[in-house]
Amino acid sequence: MSELKNDVEGLKGWLLIVGMVVLFTPLRALFTFPAMYMDLFDSTSWVAMTTPGNGAYHSAWKPLVFTEVAFNGGMFVVSLLLIYLFFAKKRGFPMLFIVLHVTDVLLTVCQSMIIHLILPAEPLFDLETGTELVRSLLVALIWVPYLLVSERVERTFVE
Repeated sequence: MSELKNDVEGLKGWLLIVGMVVLFTPLRALFTFPAMYMDLFDSTSWVAMTTPGNGAYHSAWKPLVFTEVAFNGGMFVVSLLLIYLFFAKKRGFPMLFIVLHVTDVLLTVCQSMIIHLILPAEPLFDLETGTELVRSLLVALIWVPYLLVSERVERTFVE
């Protein structure tokens, strides 16, 4: 019985891939967010989007962008916390991982819906957003069920 228990605990098996996702998430954010936001805030687009009287102006742009920056910043901090929780094998890791990745999917959909309300002529999901949504959905659809039912997860994250 003891051998069986040791066989299904620890950072082995599929949890190695979960660990790569945990490590990759904040690294991905470090490379994508600065470029994305610098392009937005350093360009004439920001002025056009947030100055009344300009053709691209809408009162929702500024709060939408700042809300997105705040959520992405919070998700980045949570993704760093997940690294600690994963390697320390803390009990809270599986649920926080699930919350982060389900939130990622929901935020992508909500953001797209709000942008579509602002710009009704634009598609609900452009290529970039659609790709991001598919990526987020795949991560959630694969790893959320695994974290919920895996005996290895249950026996590993016990601290």
